[in-house]
Amino acid sequence: MADVTITEGDLLRAALAKAGRQAFLGGEGGMSYLILAVTPAGQDSEQRAYGGPHLLMYAGEQADRPAAKHREPWSAHLHDAHGDYVDTVFDGSPAPLDAAADAELCATKVLAWLAEHLGDAAPRPDHA
Repeated sequence: MADVTITEGDLLRAALAKAGRQAFLGGEGGMSYLILAVTPAGQDSEQRAYGGPHLLMYAGEQADRPAAKHREPWSAHLHDAHGDYVDTVFDGSPAPLDAAADAELCATKVLAWLAEHLGDAAPRPDHA
């Protein structure tokens, strides 16, 4: 049997998936993060997510770090279709949380932000 290590990114992806949103693992310059298309139409592939407004979500510098090594809170940042930073959507928990609780908090904040900005087009979280 293969050794399966759950990562911080796996936990956040699962929390977002509860509301029908798909995030992708991306990386650049040694950092890894999750990318989420703002509009539901862009969430079927990583390439399409980058092609429109999107959120980049970070847990420190490594979203693919094992969840057991979670030390830095998740944050989410809005970028435009050109990849330029626009705004911070969620700046992380002020109190230390375990990996699962932090992923749930970030997902809840991101989904609430999507609902506020997309209205009826945004999926509703079933865990909030």
